[in-house]
Amino acid sequence: MSRVGLRLVLAAMVLWIWPARGENLYAELYDPQELTRLQAIYSRGWLDNFNHVFLPAMTPEERAGVEAAGLRMELSLPEWEPFGFYSDGRSVTVSVASLKFLDDLSVATAWLDLNNYTLQTVSDYLLMLRTRHLRGDLSPPPKPLAALCIPDDALSNARVNERANRIFDSLVVFVLLHEYGHVFYRHPGNRAVAPEDSRAHEEAADRFALDLLARVGEVPLGVTVFFSVAAQLTENRADFATDAAFERALARRTHPLSPARLQSFARHLTAAAKSYAKGFRVEGQLEAMSVSLQISQFALLLADPGIQRLSAKIGQSVETVDLAPRRSGQSLAPPCNSRPPNGLPFDGFFHGTVVSGTIPFDLDVVLTQDGDQVSGVYSFGAGFARIEDGKVTGDRLVFRWLLAPDNGQGVIVIENGVYKGTWGSGGATGGGGDFSLARSASP
Repeated sequence: MSRVGLRLVLAAMVLWIWPARGENLYAELYDPQELTRLQAIYSRGWLDNFNHVFLPAMTPEERAGVEAAGLRMELSLPEWEPFGFYSDGRSVTVSVASLKFLDDLSVATAWLDLNNYTLQTVSDYLLMLRTRHLRGDLSPPPKPLAALCIPDDALSNARVNERANRIFDSLVVFVLLHEYGHVFYRHPGNRAVAPEDSRAHEEAADRFALDLLARVGEVPLGVTVFFSVAAQLTENRADFATDAAFERALARRTHPLSPARLQSFARHLTAAAKSYAKGFRVEGQLEAMSVSLQISQFALLLADPGIQRLSAKIGQSVETVDLAPRRSGQSLAPPCNSRPPNGLPFDGFFHGTVVSGTIPFDLDVVLTQDGDQVSGVYSFGAGFARIEDGKVTGDRLVFRWLLAPDNGQGVIVIENGVYKGTWGSGGATGGGGDFSLARSASP
């Protein structure tokens, strides 16, 4: 943010995002020495911005309600990582490790967008994190920037640095002001009240934050990233055996990221949008309306059971090697730093079309051939299927595919430079549909 210049602290409203499940491996995502260095930076930035930007914009009543609020900045809050923040209505506790996690995601979002890559890999990364425990993976999770193939010098580009700052700053400022809204209203901790009361407190704190942001002329652009992160890491309908079980779990949550809450947020931002055009940037009102529209659309997607089931399938099948940057319309790209194709016929990156039933889908395939053995992965947007036990005979490849819980076989034959094939379920190599591929350059 040009006016706030925070790139700093995030206070809390999100204990509901990552419920503790025994040992939390995400608490060890970042090195303590790195967090200690950031702790001083985040603390210094918070004091400067709280005193010089936000307090002057508050009413006397608001100032009296929050000025004495304490801030505890812990290196990590192991029980709640990677979203370690909370308030008891009098003070705020913040995890530096969680701030760093959101900072990294802001950098990744800026670099991918400005280099004309899709942001779907960020969502896939988060879905992968959420489902790791379901797959029995207890290894430390990969850090965001490394997993998403963001170069070490990404912030040396001035445009990327400016965009990353604005995403993170506005994300931080909204959540910070939200939490100070809890302090202003003297809301007790969410565990101390009934879920319905806690949900009402959350909407009140949202309004407090949005109203104050409007006064200083800052559009909360980063909230779209924040709400996206929250949704990807939250259990949804697809994680429960029945809709009734999901509804019961949702009713018990004190901080549900529900379509109703998002729509309320969007309505309040729309109502405040005109104030951005008074004395601030000309584009402020349009930016506010754009964020409101995105949040409204996100609420509709969040209410769609089909989207939730698809997200679960992606999360349960995606691996780190599948997260290389992709161009718009692509479902998969070759892994980062992979070797160039070796010239063998079934080695490299391929693009084409697959038919499932009567419906065609764009298909991206990465194959690795070693002698007459082939392995790989393919995707048409509904998860990532593994190709195993591929065997080449002349211009023909027979393989097994696995997209849990489904599996089957397939065959590809090269005809005049075109890779044509069929696939089937179980022991069949046909009956499921046809596909056609052509060798493609890396994105």
